[in-house]
Amino acid sequence: MNDLRFALRQLLKNPGFTAVAVLTLALGIGANTAIFSLLQAILLRPLPLREPERLFWISNPVPGDGLPGLTRRSNLLDWRELTHSFDSIGAYIGFADRITYTLTDRGEPKRLEGALVTGSFLDTLGVPPGLGRGFLAEECQRNGPLALMLTDRFWRERFQADDGIVGKSLTINHQSWTVVGVLPAAFDFSSTFTPGARPVDFLCPLRDVPGYENWGNMMAVVGRLKPGVTVAAAQAELDVLNAQLQKANPGRGKFGSQVMALRERISGSFRRPFLMLACAVGAVLLIACGNISNLLLARGVARRKEMAVRIASGADRGRLIRQLLTESLLLSGIGALLGLPIAWLATNAFARSQAFSIPLLQSARVDVPALSFTVLVAVAAALIFGLAPALQSSQANPAEDLKQMGRGTSSGKSGLRLRRGLIVAEVAMACALLIAAGLMMRSFSRLLEVDLGFRPAQAAAWRIAPNRAFANHQEESSFYRELLDRVRALPGVESATLGATLPLELNDVVRVHPVGAPSPPATSPGVFLCEVGGMDYFKTMGIPLRSGRDFDSQDAGSSPKPIVVNESLARTMWPGRDAVGQALVLESPPDPPVDCQVIAVVGDVRQSALEPAAGPEMYMFGWGGRQLIVRTSLTLPAMVPVVRAALREFNPGMAADEFKPLEQIVDRITSPRRLVVLLLGLFSTLSLLLAAAGIYGVLACSVNQRQHELGIRLALGSTRGAVLRLVLKEAMMLAVGGCFIGVLAALALTRAMQGLLFGVGPSDPLTIGLSALLLLGVALFACWLPARKASRIDPMVALRSE
Repeated sequence: MNDLRFALRQLLKNPGFTAVAVLTLALGIGANTAIFSLLQAILLRPLPLREPERLFWISNPVPGDGLPGLTRRSNLLDWRELTHSFDSIGAYIGFADRITYTLTDRGEPKRLEGALVTGSFLDTLGVPPGLGRGFLAEECQRNGPLALMLTDRFWRERFQADDGIVGKSLTINHQSWTVVGVLPAAFDFSSTFTPGARPVDFLCPLRDVPGYENWGNMMAVVGRLKPGVTVAAAQAELDVLNAQLQKANPGRGKFGSQVMALRERISGSFRRPFLMLACAVGAVLLIACGNISNLLLARGVARRKEMAVRIASGADRGRLIRQLLTESLLLSGIGALLGLPIAWLATNAFARSQAFSIPLLQSARVDVPALSFTVLVAVAAALIFGLAPALQSSQANPAEDLKQMGRGTSSGKSGLRLRRGLIVAEVAMACALLIAAGLMMRSFSRLLEVDLGFRPAQAAAWRIAPNRAFANHQEESSFYRELLDRVRALPGVESATLGATLPLELNDVVRVHPVGAPSPPATSPGVFLCEVGGMDYFKTMGIPLRSGRDFDSQDAGSSPKPIVVNESLARTMWPGRDAVGQALVLESPPDPPVDCQVIAVVGDVRQSALEPAAGPEMYMFGWGGRQLIVRTSLTLPAMVPVVRAALREFNPGMAADEFKPLEQIVDRITSPRRLVVLLLGLFSTLSLLLAAAGIYGVLACSVNQRQHELGIRLALGSTRGAVLRLVLKEAMMLAVGGCFIGVLAALALTRAMQGLLFGVGPSDPLTIGLSALLLLGVALFACWLPARKASRIDPMVALRSE
């Protein structure tokens, strides 16, 4: 306690030093705690499920209809019935957002988001109801009662956490659904399985539908391993089972299974970028510690007489080290206390943000492990920045130091070398971090420059669901034609159309082959299929028409089916020939094959992601589209209420509150990269500023201690310009040395970023060169003021002061 009180008095005697050090530590420790909280939520904390280490994702790695990573329902049924490695297997539909749900019995119509799950899904995950019960077997039957479980978020927002909602009925899509339960607050289906998509409001059981088992890959399957069963054993059993099923039914096609940990499936792809962020923020803290260590070394010069007196009075070296480390620990502790609010605010801001499509991000929080991490970081930081100054100060020689202090204050050569070494290390870390941030920024810029194939600006899409049932196809067609005519007549609307899906979202994958050619094998690459309703689809989406004509209203019932293909599919199917007029066969089980004829060729559109090149695509006319897409000459905020009012007037029972700017789709798909670039840019900027501050501090202190020497130089005839150049040269040599080491380190470390870069190599010379020049420019600016002060020293004053 005496050491602590003495340390506190020492810090209060130097409020300027204390304020700078505490603020620097608060930013460094707070940033590290915030990144740890994000890292813990996404990668470290166990999933909020029962025994999550026994949960595994079972996917079909063989390409086919639907989406990669998903599998057919027939595979799910066979695996669930015949495997012996799993206690239970459950699944949900990966295309559930295609089904539109509209709540109509409580105020104005509201569109809801539902997820279709098997009856065993929640039991497999180990998620008990937070309120009520789960699904019964009869509720999973084809004609069983309609039941649903509300998510905790929707229950609180819509029903104000009313316990009495269980057992009540809701009118959804003109049918009565019974609320049988509410999911627990700890289980967020959307954050875990569908990040970035519209939050799920309820779960409902997947009921038996004729032919369902033969549909394409649409089931996301999760299995719970039996105790004692290894992943290798489960994989081997499924491989044997799949081979037996294919041999027994050759017409079923080829399929397989891949077993991976559920945690790896959900967030494994984020491990490398977030570990990189953790290293980056750790480097920032190390640079901050280097600065504080330099400040403490500078203070050590002023305290040499104090240390000499204490040693002369009988204090041993260990006692001095303990006292000085106590001051460092107190300084770091205060910085950690001030850093916690920073970490809490930053973590909550990221957790509440809907701008980043990252799984489990919403569960990030500053909890007990984060607090423990903060304490650990604070202690480590105190040792890092306090140990070297403590060892240096404890080496005082009472006889020599007391005589030297009588003449002036100058630091020894060893202390100066240590401070310069710290500056070189700081500059090296800042340079490496700046290069890494520059590579990520250039990569992100290249990604945004990718030709999407469509124009998202000035366009938005509404999910629509008519509040009525159609007697026949003609009545449905008439309804959508009138709807489009009404919207197209609105002021500021350039064009409007319908589409089943939007680019960069979940799209159907089918297989096609030319007429007369054999059916494609199950392993052949799929073709993205988009059903469009209404004319002007390509004009509204901004997709260039290369040849042929657009759809018209007569194409809805034509045979063969008119289709539009993209350039990639045209090159693949008819190399060197005009695709317009060519015929092909579309196969999408369980539906029978469809004869199609190409009426146009359009430009390629990125359908799955921005990084890979666009693949084969085709468009088919139909009124099944549930996306109203509008392009306007007005701003979107001005257009949205106009379109919304027109939709409600046209069909009062139709939910028209939800719309999505097409630019938001691009933002969602790039949001993980944007978060990494944002944070890495922030950390590199902080490191640059801290390194500059360190250079300035060391040089300013050096100038103060060398006033006598510099005064002699000026008195002997040296020009002020020569002194300015001398000081700048000595400081810039440190910066150049640090940059050189930093570039070498970056060349070695950035190769680990290879998988995170797009369109830029890990040793891109332009990025490395610009980063080094920027750092050297900032270092030169930091050196200028102390060097300028040195050149203006009055020789007489400097000599008298000595």
